[in-house]
Amino acid sequence: SFGSSSGGSGAWRKCPGSIEVEGLGTMHLINAGADVPGKEPGSVEALEGALIVPHISGRSYFGTSCRDGDYDRTAYASVNLLGKRMSWTTDVSGTGCGCNAALYLVSMPQNEEIGRCNDYYCDAMKVCGVPCAEIDMQEANEYSWFSTLHTFNKEVGADPLGVARGYGGSKGEPERRDWTQKEYGPGGACIDTTRPFQVSMSFPTHADGTLEAMEIALSQEGQPCGLNARNDAYTKAGHRPMEELTEALRAGMTPVVSYWKSEDMLWMDGLGADGRGPCVKDTPDWCGEHVRFYGFAVQDLSDLLAGS
Repeated sequence: SFGSSSGGSGAWRKCPGSIEVEGLGTMHLINAGADVPGKEPGSVEALEGALIVPHISGRSYFGTSCRDGDYDRTAYASVNLLGKRMSWTTDVSGTGCGCNAALYLVSMPQNEEIGRCNDYYCDAMKVCGVPCAEIDMQEANEYSWFSTLHTFNKEVGADPLGVARGYGGSKGEPERRDWTQKEYGPGGACIDTTRPFQVSMSFPTHADGTLEAMEIALSQEGQPCGLNARNDAYTKAGHRPMEELTEALRAGMTPVVSYWKSEDMLWMDGLGADGRGPCVKDTPDWCGEHVRFYGFAVQDLSDLLAGS
């Protein structure tokens, strides 16, 4: 296992290094051109060929290569996870209410607009001015977890709210209660978020090859239970969400890691109308300096079934 320190100074570099991803090979990290338009990005480090360490305000894209200088959209990795499972280990210790350690997919390889961050970044919230499909596999802190599908089409644009699974949230849609703070959180019965834990995201397909669901599984060594959720009921006016996300995945999406903080994170970690959510108030000043992701793998679901 990796030590608790980041092992680096945290200075921003466009090309911090590479990691090995089982099933994909070498992935070069490409650090963002800006956090948001006009704001300098934090750093993301690649250490020991295996460990990704995003610092606060850091965002980094998986790529097939990285060169200093202007951003080249053809360098971004184009990953199709239809019929596959992506897994990793995450360490969100030190991330309280108002912190967000994220790993997600966006349609950057198809985006021809350089955007206001000058790096071709796009997402469902148009953070850098350009909308596109987004699949949030992990948005998390010690107290909450969201996995969210955000569809997109050129006629209507992106669905910024999307449909989430997990625990937390209190804005614009039903609170997520797929598990509770007794099961997930510091000292949790199933996932103790003060220690690293394992994540897997599966994308099973129907017989015709279209996306059936995003299946979430969290587990942790030494714990008696895991946590599971399934995101398969997604409707949105003006969209055909599962068909549109099938097209986005088939075209290839870029994995992104980020770590950010905000006083307005209650949509993810708030109490909710039922009062059963984790956080009364967001306290971003208490967010730890960095988070960690490692142990990445991509496997065919058919291979996993055959081996079970």
